[in-house]
Order: sequence, then structure tokens, then C-alpha cells
Amino acid sequence: MALVELLLGAIIRPDGDALVMHVGEKPYVVATSGAVELSSHALTFDALNAVIDQALPADSRRALEELGAVEYDLPAFRTAPGERFTMVAARGGSDIWIEIRRHRPAMAGRQTNAPLPQHEARPQVGDGRHVPAPASEPSPAVVLPLTRNSIRSDPGARPPTSPRLAGLDRLLRLAAARGATTLYIAAQSAPSIRVDGEIGVLEGEAVLGPSEIESLLLDMAPERTRQALRSGEGTEWLCDVPDVGRVRCMSFRDHRGPGGIFRLIPSRAISAEQLGLSREILGLCAEPGGLILVTGPRASGKSTLISALVDFINKTRSDHVITLESEIKFVQESRSSLVSQREVRGDNDEWLTVARGALRENPDVLVIEDLRSPEIVSLALEAAGAGRLVIAAISANTAVSAIARLIDQFPPERRNQAQLTLAEALRGVAAQVLVRKTGGGRVAARELLLNTAAVASLIAEGNLMQLPAAMESGRKRGMVPLNDALVAFVQSGAVDAREAYRKAFDRDAFLALLRREGIDTSFVERLA
Repeated sequence: MALVELLLGAIIRPDGDALVMHVGEKPYVVATSGAVELSSHALTFDALNAVIDQALPADSRRALEELGAVEYDLPAFRTAPGERFTMVAARGGSDIWIEIRRHRPAMAGRQTNAPLPQHEARPQVGDGRHVPAPASEPSPAVVLPLTRNSIRSDPGARPPTSPRLAGLDRLLRLAAARGATTLYIAAQSAPSIRVDGEIGVLEGEAVLGPSEIESLLLDMAPERTRQALRSGEGTEWLCDVPDVGRVRCMSFRDHRGPGGIFRLIPSRAISAEQLGLSREILGLCAEPGGLILVTGPRASGKSTLISALVDFINKTRSDHVITLESEIKFVQESRSSLVSQREVRGDNDEWLTVARGALRENPDVLVIEDLRSPEIVSLALEAAGAGRLVIAAISANTAVSAIARLIDQFPPERRNQAQLTLAEALRGVAAQVLVRKTGGGRVAARELLLNTAAVASLIAEGNLMQLPAAMESGRKRGMVPLNDALVAFVQSGAVDAREAYRKAFDRDAFLALLRREGIDTSFVERLA
């Protein structure tokens, strides 16, 4: 730990807030007096790799290798009692970026970053640990963001960098290191990022004017889109950014001037282990054919869950997998399976044409991002009935409402046949909702409906009102009602009862289950 103490001492001596190290750049400390360079030489990959080896424990190094970014609370420093230091590292290919942040005690009289939450019982990116959840308790979704905090420094205090790194590349790198999914730039505003579904200002960054926004966009855009940018038209393009990966870029113009939205596409798919998927959900991926529905309200992580299922199939089966997506959010590299991802940007007719073309390629697994029309639903059911495994998403609040919505897409004269076909083809429905954790971040509460003989009979008869009761009685087979998942998180302390109540769709049943488990429900009176 001698090297770590040396680095922490380098922050404390100039009364700094953070130490920043990046391959190819000189290390410097961010302090109130400005940036303090620590060396006249640029850092090498080997030097920063040595810092990682000495500063991070083995489990955090493994997390960094797998996920590309990690956060770790360093041991207490003897010459700085009461202070905490957090190391944030991002790694991509032959590049490493490290930031060691100082958290001063409140009595120091300075504005400090809020303490980072510690999650002892859940797998997290940051401490590198993976603690399996008990079998009776739903597993949480992976928590990707590194931190909500940032160094409150003068953006002009950073040592000079190349013009390219001083532009969008730098902002995208900062956004990626903080676990953001999207970067936003707009005239007369500071850059913002979306982390854990919430948009917040990228602190320490200056307000950008219209001319600065236009310059940033023109520097990043390919030649074919620059004329549209200059004329003020909205445009869209893809690019690859070092340390970040693939980025989908969109420009716009509003009443204040030009702006841009940059969606970060992870270079690696989210794994089933990271999401903590149950063996019953993973068991659906072993089915040779049939339909798996993934559902949930808007922005509930359906794409992430589907990506994890595809990643699991990619690792465990030797199949031909085709995915149809409006936007590739997670890149899947072929492993045991051959995975081909297709972007479809048109209307329902275009989706149907592309889906039919994909089926002519004889895939073993077909993934459809959205069952957006009766024709697409019919195609999915036909493919599932023909022996292909079809994984498809549909927006609905619960597993039962997903089945109802799918059937309702058909005209009345065709619904009876649709019910019979679905009863035969369906394998299971996974419904997901994201819930805010008490210590920060979000966790996924999942409902699982499996197509047992009793469930298939109810679907065939159109008696969907009885499906919740069938799910209740199917617990021993691995079915999980959403309220069970929410209450389990409340019992473990991971989620506040009020937050779980807000996310419950059958709130009366949720409160009854809380009372049955001896959990105080007086908060409902305060919410009224």
C-alpha cells in the first residue's frame, strides 16, 4: 500500500480534491488553487496498470476487467483522519483512466461530496463483490453507475489537452466513467447525463453557448451529416469513441439553439449473473422452441433483460440467433452461438418485411424488440409454433396484462384462435419494474409466469382474470408474483416500503402481504 499512500499524500499536500491519471497524459491534482501537475512525463499503460494492481483487491480487478469500470473505497489514510478516498477506474483496450477522489468530513467547513452508499448484500459494480441472493428472495438487477458525485473543480483548471480530447470525446469519457447511459448538451446549459434513470448536471462543466455546441457537433459528426447540422436540420449518426465504445448521436435545435443527445452503447452485453436472474428465468433459455415474453412499463429495463437472455444463450447454446432492434443498445459478440443484430428504423411494414427476411435465414432463436402490430405478433407465434425460440418484448405493467394486450391486438373474430395458439406456444412471461434502493441506485423486481397446464388452459379459454390466482398457486414451480418480489426487497432493507408501494400495481394486495409479514403500513396514511 506504499504506492497508494504516496498518491493520497499527493492529494493532501496541495489541499486538493482529486488526483487524475490517464494514459498518455501527465498526472495532476485538482485543487482550489488550480491544477497541480505531479510529473513532467506522461503516464504509461504499465504505470497505471501497476496502480490498479496495488490499489484494488482481486475482486475489484476482476470487476474492472469484466465491466470496464469500477469504484472502490480505499482504506483509511493515517495522516488524514476522518477523510475517505474513493478510486474510480475505467479501462478499455490499451487505455486506463483513474480518478482518486477525496471526501472531506463535514466539520472541515468545505462543500464535500455525499458519502457513497455501501451495499453489503448485493452484487455491485464498484467493490467487485458478488453475493448471491437467497433462493427465496428475488435477485437484484445490476447497478451500473460508478458514482453520482463529481469533482467540483474549475473546468478551466485542467491541464491543456488536445482539441479533440477537450471536446465531446472528453465529455463522453466523463459520462461513461460515471455510469451514464446518455449525455445531453444544449445551448445555454451545462452538459447533463442520465444515471439510474435520472438526469443531472455533469458538475464542474461550464454552460455552453450556441456556437460552442455547433462546434462540438461539427467536430464529432461525419462529413455527410455536417451540411444538415449547418442548416439546422436534425440528424443522426453512429461513431466509435475510445474509452467509451459505440455512441448513437442525435442533433436537434430548439428555441435556445443547437443541441445533441448521445446514447452510450455498452461494448459488452449485460450478463445474467450481473442481473441476478433466477434459475427459472434462465431455464426458459434452454427451451428448444416457443415464445418467451418480456414485459414491463416504459423504461423498466426490458432491453437490458433481453440482452442478458441473449448473452446467456450465446454462452450456453450453439445456435443461430438473430435480433431485430430499433436501436442496438448492447453489442453481442458471437461466442458459442452465431449472433446477428439488425437495426430496423422504419414503420410496422418495414419491421414485418425485415422479420420475414430474418426467418428465411432459418434462425434457431429470433429476438423481436417490440410486438408492435398484430402482423408481428402473428409472425412471432407462427415462428414459435414452428419450433423456433422467440424472445419478444411488449409494454405492459404485469405478466397478465402483457398476455391480455397481446391477444387484444387481434380483431375480435381472430381472438379465439390467437388464444389457442398462444396457449400452445407460450413458455413464460417475465415482467420487470425498476425500484429505487434505499442507498441509491435501482433494483429490478421481477414477476414470473410460467405456462403450466393450468395456465395454458386459462389462456386458451380466455379466462385471464384467473391467471393471478394460478401464479399464486404456482409458487412451488418457481412462479413469482410481483408483490412477492417487492415485499422481499422491503424485508431485506434494500427498498423502502413507500417506494415499493408506489411501484406495486395491486396496492391493496401489496399492503395485505406487508401486514401478513408483520411490516408497518402506517406510511400509507402519510401518503394520502
